[in-house]
Amino acid sequence: MPSYRAPADAAGLTDEQIRAVLAAAMGYDNRRPGDLNVAAWREASQVGRWTLGEAVEAVHQHYATQTDFLMPGHVTQRIKAARRTAPLPAERQLPTAPPAEPERVRAAVAEIGARLGWPERNTTASDPELSVVCPHERCRAGKHRPCGYRLTRGAHAGEWRPIRGYHPSRTKAAQQKEADHA
Repeated sequence: MPSYRAPADAAGLTDEQIRAVLAAAMGYDNRRPGDLNVAAWREASQVGRWTLGEAVEAVHQHYATQTDFLMPGHVTQRIKAARRTAPLPAERQLPTAPPAEPERVRAAVAEIGARLGWPERNTTASDPELSVVCPHERCRAGKHRPCGYRLTRGAHAGEWRPIRGYHPSRTKAAQQKEADHA
């Protein structure tokens, strides 16, 4: 029966890297590998898709817990087990910067709005929008009160933050009210 040969593009270690893995094992079991051993272990590294760091770590883990003579299958099993239990990349990296302060967020949004050509609108007491309750689901500002939102997280949770201008649904409601009275 023909032996399995990994495809040429399969991940695996070079002869030099395999010698490093076998050197780590030599420190534990006094093996004396030759060229044939290197070729066999290289083949196993392609099938198991080892990386050098994973393979050397697998050697150390094996001999830390077992007395069996280390074979390529032991290395592959340990690498696969480690990969199954490894945290996802998003879990490994912790955020390095604290969240932006509300003032900085408002300034960034204002800058983006200016670049996009959004009109900056300040509220005045005579604005027709203030004559209606804001129908926006998260706002619901009463008559004569500015549109805004309630903070839901952080040290300021529960605080009301006004927004610049009005929600489009409130503007539409004010226009409808004016049209009904006209």
